[in-house]
Amino acid sequence: MNILVVDDDVELCTLLSRFLEKHGYTVYSAADALQALDILERHSVGLVISDYRMPHMDGIQFTEMLKADPRHQTTSVILMTGNADGNVHDKGLRKGVAMTLEKPLDFNQLLNLVRFAE
Repeated sequence: MNILVVDDDVELCTLLSRFLEKHGYTVYSAADALQALDILERHSVGLVISDYRMPHMDGIQFTEMLKADPRHQTTSVILMTGNADGNVHDKGLRKGVAMTLEKPLDFNQLLNLVRFAE
């Protein structure tokens, strides 16, 4: 499965990409939602792992745009957030986010979710 990781924290994006590649996944990465949309024009992915707080648009707005495109309506989205506010989780679910994970991430939990999304 191809995965797109979207986070403006370059270090976390690199760590996630390497971790997922080590477990056999093809990973594309983007620093923001605009880069992510560009990547999605060129590559097919089965899962998007996106940060909530990013430049240009947040992860929920990005998910809305993603799900509005018929090519990506079935693409699963995991939203990462350092914001413990339950509103982020609830709003994300209403807009198409499959799961919200709190930062700092538990990489083993994330891997289990990725495997579940396959």
